[in-house]
Amino acid sequence: MHHIIILLSCLAILAASLLLQTDSTDVYLFGLKSPTHCLLYHTFGVKCALCGLTRSFCSMAHGNLLESVQLHLLGPVIFTFICLQIPYRVYALMIYPRKINAKIMKIGLGTGVLLTAALFVNWLIYLGGLIL
Repeated sequence: MHHIIILLSCLAILAASLLLQTDSTDVYLFGLKSPTHCLLYHTFGVKCALCGLTRSFCSMAHGNLLESVQLHLLGPVIFTFICLQIPYRVYALMIYPRKINAKIMKIGLGTGVLLTAALFVNWLIYLGGLIL
């Protein structure tokens, strides 16, 4: 069941990335401004670890790698990870009830943990720049 949930989530993220339009600060769906914003940024003026990721994903989905990197350094890598989840989850569903090869599972889990750590380190570097 978790493979279906993750697959549908990744497909929704990719569809949203294609449908959403962005400018330097906001996200729009069919011309309507999104009401969601980073609470940490709007309350304290400090970006969170995920600030810019939505706009970065939209840039990637529209084929603009350079803009994507400028919006969030790890955006293209995380976008690629999400894209790779789709064939992985489809494969997992196709071979069900057999289990996925343990080595493939470890690679996927390790990559997820590594990306999470990279997000945290990237955020700490950003916070360090605010302090210094």
